[in-house]
Amino acid sequence: MSLNKNKHLADVLDSHKMSHVNDLLDKYKKKRDEVKDALEEKFKDEIVTRAINSGSYAKHDAVNIKFDLDICQPFKRNSFETLEDMADAVFNYFNDEYEDDDLVKYKTRKQRVSTGITFVIDGDEIQMDIVPGRELVEDDYKETNRLNLYVRPKLLEDASSTQTNIQKHINLISGKDLERSVIRLLKIWKVNKSKDRVKSFLIELITIRAFDNCSEIPTDQWGKLKMVMEYIRDNIKTIRLEDPANSNNIVSDTMTDSEKNNLSYDMEFMLDHIEENADNLKIYFSVNDEFDTNDDDKKAAALDVARSGVIQKPWCNC
Repeated sequence: MSLNKNKHLADVLDSHKMSHVNDLLDKYKKKRDEVKDALEEKFKDEIVTRAINSGSYAKHDAVNIKFDLDICQPFKRNSFETLEDMADAVFNYFNDEYEDDDLVKYKTRKQRVSTGITFVIDGDEIQMDIVPGRELVEDDYKETNRLNLYVRPKLLEDASSTQTNIQKHINLISGKDLERSVIRLLKIWKVNKSKDRVKSFLIELITIRAFDNCSEIPTDQWGKLKMVMEYIRDNIKTIRLEDPANSNNIVSDTMTDSEKNNLSYDMEFMLDHIEENADNLKIYFSVNDEFDTNDDDKKAAALDVARSGVIQKPWCNC
């Protein structure tokens, strides 16, 4: 029997829900609040407001195999002489001063626009990125949510700055439940296949563009996923994806031409492979076995059969 693609994708999405890790998530959120409190206390005269949530969890498109609880700390326009001073002040605080028994000190790191810190909580490691941003104009942030970020140098690239608007990023997929389900599936593929060079923000933008450019959205989950995969295959090499918070930030430029070619090929290969045999869908979009409710049902059914003394054929994964 051929795999029911829509049922399988529904199972994949269900098994990757954040609600399955609520106990762990509660610990992480408690730690995030402690970091926010520390920032508020340390920089009480420099900040515009308490740090805000950002990243995939804030956008409600996180998956439970990999997620970060990132935050952004807005600073006043005149809080530091330069953006670099602002970024270094946050890094130095967590590297030199901040005390927490769960913090892994040697893993505190300078990243392009953030300070990365690592906690180990009950044996689980959590990464947290703290993005410091300075308002563009004095007293402007509370009205516009616009911030300037310091971008650290990388390889042959000099240090620079970039504008962002975290609230715009959150609003971008607010209410877009159909797009969000496809985004989550592509993130699952990205994590499972270690496609680190494919940025999650790019996945969000190109998925939304695919939906916007389709005159008749498929009604089934596989149809929607296939539509987006075909759009990526056909357009990733030439498409221009701008950050909605900053038209000068071209998100599609975060990938080289070679990486775009590879991504187009990945989509083409997957589509052809799944067309050849529907069961191949499981290779690219796999259920999180830890939270596979169907597996529990199979085990329960098998136990009932065993108790009844009836001989049963092996379970099929179709």
